[in-house]
Amino acid sequence: MLRVLLLLLALGVLDCRADCNVCSTLSNAACVSQTQFMFCVNNVLAQPVNSCPSGTFCTAQAAICQSNSSLVSCTECGICSDNLVFACLGVRTYALCLGTQQPSQITGSCAPSLVCNRENPNICGFALTGGQVASCPLMDDELYIDANTYCRSVQRAGRYPYGNRLETTCKQYVNCYVYNTIWYGALYECPGSTYFQPSSQMCNTTVPSACRTKTN
Repeated sequence: MLRVLLLLLALGVLDCRADCNVCSTLSNAACVSQTQFMFCVNNVLAQPVNSCPSGTFCTAQAAICQSNSSLVSCTECGICSDNLVFACLGVRTYALCLGTQQPSQITGSCAPSLVCNRENPNICGFALTGGQVASCPLMDDELYIDANTYCRSVQRAGRYPYGNRLETTCKQYVNCYVYNTIWYGALYECPGSTYFQPSSQMCNTTVPSACRTKTN
C-alpha cells in the first residue's frame, strides 16, 4: 500500500497544489493567491475573496487552508523572479524585490494592455495568445483591465464580476470565451437597479457582499 501511495505521489495523482483560479474537485474552491481563495459555483469562481488564517496557505486539498507550505498553490504569485528583480502581485500589479527573495514596498503597475509575468525580464507583456499570461491573476486586483486582456490572462470560459464599486462595476460583468484558440471578453451591464451575482451568474436587485458603497 505504501508503495502505491508513493507511486501516486510521484506521478502527481495526489498532488494537492494547483494553479491560480483553478477550481479544486476536493474543496470546490480555487486559490487566487498563496493565502486567498474563492469558492466555485458550477466550476466558476464566485465573489468574495476569502483569506486563510495567519500562518496557513491556500491549497487544493479538501481542507483549503493548510500550514504545510509544500502544498501551497499559486506558487508564482507574490514570489520574486529568479533574478530577484520583481514579484507579480496581481494581473497588472508588481513589487520590486531589490535583490532579495522578499517583495519590497516599492510597487508599480503595468499599462492597461499588459499583464505581469514572472518570466518576463521586462515585468510586463501583452496578454495575447502565445504571449504573456498573468502569473498572479488575483480576482480582487484594484486595477481593472479591459475585457479582452482580462480573459486572456484568466483563460477560463464563464462570466466574471468586473469590480466591487456599487454604482458602477458591481453592475457589470465580463463574459470570457475562446474563438479559434484566441480568448476574448465582452463587457455587459445589468439593467436598471440590478447587480451581477457571481453565484448565479445572473443580474438581480440583491447587492453582492463584496460591493462597496462608494464609487471612488
